[in-house]
Amino acid sequence: MHLPPQPADALPPWWKGWRGVAALVLALALTAGGLWFLWPAREDTSCAADQPGLHWDGTGPQRECVGLTDEKAFAFDPRLKGITDRIAQENRRVRAQWEHPASGKSRLPYVKVGVLMPMTESDTSALPLAEIRTALEGAFIAQCRANACPELSTTSSTGIQGKTPLIQLVLAHEGRNETHWKPVVRQLAGLVGDEHPLVAVTGMGVSIPETQAAATELSRLKIPAIGAVLTATDLNSPRLFKVSPSNVDYAKALRRYLDHSPLAGHRGYLVFDSRDDNYVKTMRTAFDEEFSDYIGRRRASFVGTTGHNPAGVPRLFYNAVNNICLTKAQVIFYAGRDRDLADLIRALSTRSQCGHDAPITVMTGATGAFAQGQQVRSLLRDNKITILDVSATSPAQWARGVHAPSGFKPFHQALRDLQFPDSVMDDGYAIMHHDAVLTAVWATRNVTGQTGKEAPDVQDVYNEVTNLHDASTVPAAGGELSFDDASHGWPHNKPVPVIRLPEPLKDPGPPYLVP
Repeated sequence: MHLPPQPADALPPWWKGWRGVAALVLALALTAGGLWFLWPAREDTSCAADQPGLHWDGTGPQRECVGLTDEKAFAFDPRLKGITDRIAQENRRVRAQWEHPASGKSRLPYVKVGVLMPMTESDTSALPLAEIRTALEGAFIAQCRANACPELSTTSSTGIQGKTPLIQLVLAHEGRNETHWKPVVRQLAGLVGDEHPLVAVTGMGVSIPETQAAATELSRLKIPAIGAVLTATDLNSPRLFKVSPSNVDYAKALRRYLDHSPLAGHRGYLVFDSRDDNYVKTMRTAFDEEFSDYIGRRRASFVGTTGHNPAGVPRLFYNAVNNICLTKAQVIFYAGRDRDLADLIRALSTRSQCGHDAPITVMTGATGAFAQGQQVRSLLRDNKITILDVSATSPAQWARGVHAPSGFKPFHQALRDLQFPDSVMDDGYAIMHHDAVLTAVWATRNVTGQTGKEAPDVQDVYNEVTNLHDASTVPAAGGELSFDDASHGWPHNKPVPVIRLPEPLKDPGPPYLVP
């Protein structure tokens, strides 16, 4: 039987067949490729091979390689290579005692202490490289004393209770003018929750607005900070401590000296740096308040050379010298950075041209002896100029046993055991950074001794710093320091010796002590 033709099955839409699948795959591929092409590539900001903690930050002239290093040495300046290598080596030795203890030995826990500061310099940065190097050397000496490095003799012992946790130093470079503190502080904060946590930050650079900003942020993050050479009285934050005297203490120490010297009652003159710099501003205020009877209205400003935004032509002392000649002032109160003092001395050495032949004494306060003193020593002698520098340190006196703090001798022995020359102490930065790290270690070990914690946290360490007094006074190289919750971060009992140039004091009396 003949059947009528049946209608053919309807063809499926093209997009449901293999052609559709192929078209879909092709469309997706093209879309993905287009997105990849249009999507902005993530910028690689790394600035050093095999150093994940370092990165580029800033733009133009302010662009710098900043960040953290610990077990892999990185010399931000070739002149720092010797000390950064030694710190990295000690950091690796600390880790090895945790991961691979010697046969029959227990694992030794460790924590991290940050050293936040510039690690490079420029012609206008407030921290010269020589002081950066000695600062790191002082921090390393404190680390070695805390960790009982094999090179040390028993006489260089810290006296800290217990032997753990050991200490790794994390070097935190915030840029030559501290302008990159923000990302570096963020990196430090990221270490707080580690198995081997960050417990404190030391160093903190110098007394400038960027330091205040970093200290404020660290306090917000609950991280205790211990400034080594911060003296500006307006530089404060809830968790910021200092091992240095304040500028008010410098002025009071000078006043005590002046009142009992032949200079008492002589006419004074204030020469001050006019820049927005916490150190110079508060030094000027301290001089005005302590020596108003000497200074009165006699004052002249200049523009210092440090900082990245000078407001005027730097180091112009012409008006100051002319006014000193006119007033016949013999006691000059200098509120400026060390880097500019030599130029003031050179300017004062010409004062005979305007009829001022009487001796002049320049009074100032600083961390160590005037660094450029040797450069102008002949000018000082030939032109009857004396510098009286009240200081946070006086290693030349202390090495002779003259009013030396009890903690100086074991520090000095450790310095020699580690093959550093005594000249490392001259600028005061080694002593002061040693003392900042030692204070952090002292607080950390006190917590461990009381609680048995292998790794105290930042809150524990902050609380303990405020209890470093009486039986827990810190035997630092620069004084027997104590802190409490009412000291506003400043150390009690810090000595402030007087250093004289070009001729040293033959018989310096007992130093002023910070109340």
